[in-house]
Amino acid sequence: MLGPMLKKQQKTKDLGMDEYIRRVFEGEAPCDRCKQAQDCKEYEWACRAFSYYVLHGTFHNHTVRQPTHHMFNKIFKEDDKALKNYLKSIKMKEEMAELCKLK
Repeated sequence: MLGPMLKKQQKTKDLGMDEYIRRVFEGEAPCDRCKQAQDCKEYEWACRAFSYYVLHGTFHNHTVRQPTHHMFNKIFKEDDKALKNYLKSIKMKEEMAELCKLK
């Protein structure tokens, strides 16, 4: 499973490859303690925490874990642009929700 993550990260400009590899091998993966990990492997599911991990080599514990086959396809079967656009749309939705809370 590490091969596709490295392929995705090669186009990401935030981190150097050495930093990315260090994070992946030294840090915890979102699937390590997840109760749904076996189902994700079996049915080709992925969640937002895993998609962020693929791009950045890290993740946030508070990220919602609702794995779908659609997200799996975005990570492993479509191009990087589709995944980046998906993550950008999620971020915009979260920012809009924050703005609505402030009103």
